[in-house]
Amino acid sequence: MTKKEKKSIANNKYYQKNKDRLAEKWKNDEVRKEKLKVYYQKNKEIILERAREWNRNNIESRKLITGRIKKSKLQTFWQVNEAKRNEH
Repeated sequence: MTKKEKKSIANNKYYQKNKDRLAEKWKNDEVRKEKLKVYYQKNKEIILERAREWNRNNIESRKLITGRIKKSKLQTFWQVNEAKRNEH
């Protein structure tokens, strides 16, 4: 096993062990946010092309995802009726 592979395994173990703490740390890290913003601006076209390719290759998965999004936005009959009553 090479030194690079060992380091990769160690990093993966560390991340799995501390992912909640790291997520909280990264969420509030302004320097990291700025670096990511620059990265996404520089690579916007590449990222969008990768997303388009994924959508083309995974049509069924895409349908499931969009279906879940639509369902989460739907309101029940009772919520709609309540909203109408509050308008009057």
